[in-house]
Amino acid sequence: MDTEIDELLEDEYAAQQMEAQHVHSSEVNSENENKAEMEISALLVDISETLRLLSEQIIRLNEVTKILPETVAALRTTTETVECISNELPAMVREQCLEEYKKIFANAVKNYNQMQKASDRWQKSLDKKQEKRFEIITISAIVTPVLLILLISLK
Repeated sequence: MDTEIDELLEDEYAAQQMEAQHVHSSEVNSENENKAEMEISALLVDISETLRLLSEQIIRLNEVTKILPETVAALRTTTETVECISNELPAMVREQCLEEYKKIFANAVKNYNQMQKASDRWQKSLDKKQEKRFEIITISAIVTPVLLILLISLK
């Protein structure tokens, strides 16, 4: 009986040891599960933050995407306007240059005509002075021989 009690005690001791090991392994498993849950929780928080940031970026991209057709249309209109201007610009510049050349030529003609008139007036004034000189010379030519004849005849 002693052996039986010893065996029972040994069995009970073994059962207690197994239970202790089981409790210990449960505690270790529980700690490991807690650590794993904390790690999973931290990962879930990181994933949640990343998804929130991605959501914000998607909202921004959607806003930009909504505005994009209007922007493209405005750029297209501006490009067409610039192309029209660049196509018409040489002709416009040529016309303006021709107008300016016409004005310059008209001004040169006007200045030449004024200079010609001034030259004609100057020439006429010289001619009048010359006529007076010729009259004096002519009178002198007539009077001098008469005076010479008178002088000779009075001597």
